[in-house]
Amino acid sequence: MKKTAFVTALVLAGLQLFAPLSAAEPKVGIVNFENIFTETQLGKQEQASFETMRKQFASLLEDTNKQLKEIDDKLQDKDYLDGLSPEAEQEMRGKFAQLSEEMNRYNQQYYQFMQQGQNKMIQAVFGGLNQAAEKMAAAKGYTMILNKQACFYSAPTLDITNDMIKEMDKSFDEETKKQAAAAAAVAPAAEAKVEAKKEEAKTVAAPQAPAEVKKEEAKQATAAAAKEEAKKPAAPKAEEKKNGTEASKSR
Repeated sequence: MKKTAFVTALVLAGLQLFAPLSAAEPKVGIVNFENIFTETQLGKQEQASFETMRKQFASLLEDTNKQLKEIDDKLQDKDYLDGLSPEAEQEMRGKFAQLSEEMNRYNQQYYQFMQQGQNKMIQAVFGGLNQAAEKMAAAKGYTMILNKQACFYSAPTLDITNDMIKEMDKSFDEETKKQAAAAAAVAPAAEAKVEAKKEEAKTVAAPQAPAEVKKEEAKQATAAAAKEEAKKPAAPKAEEKKNGTEASKSR
């Protein structure tokens, strides 16, 4: 990544990374922050995230500007305007005014994003560098680790930039694995919850369709009628009725 104004500002600030107090003979390490920013995995990730957002803003600005230009060209074309109704021309001018307001707002947001995004990148990378510097100081006995750009001169033998990059990438990999493990731990619980909902849905009886309901009601009515009919006394047989009639006549 090219040197930018925000890196220059950081250089001019004379950044001191780590400087614990010690009565022993000082052991000094020098780190090139620009290399840390461009070569570590953390720095590359921050730059990629920043660039993605920058492109989205740029695309939005470009699209809005294109629409403005198209409308402006039409408004400047007298022959085109003569073919429009007064209402259509008024609508077009209103659209142009609306897009102009949006363009101004997008430009302001883009400017703010560029400033805040660059600061966020520096803070994120510097935070990772500070942690790595503390670890390296504790492991190798450094009493002071400085930014190269904060020194007027430093012996090449004091440069520990490559070691710092390795330390930061190691921490980055560890953090990435932790996040992946956390996500993997959450996944089974989420999947189990989904399966539980599926099983619960299966236990709920599906509502009957109207035709099925009517059919079921007809069956129940027929069964009830048959049951009631069975309770009634049996009707006498035809022969018995005949005999009973003749007996009555003979009397």
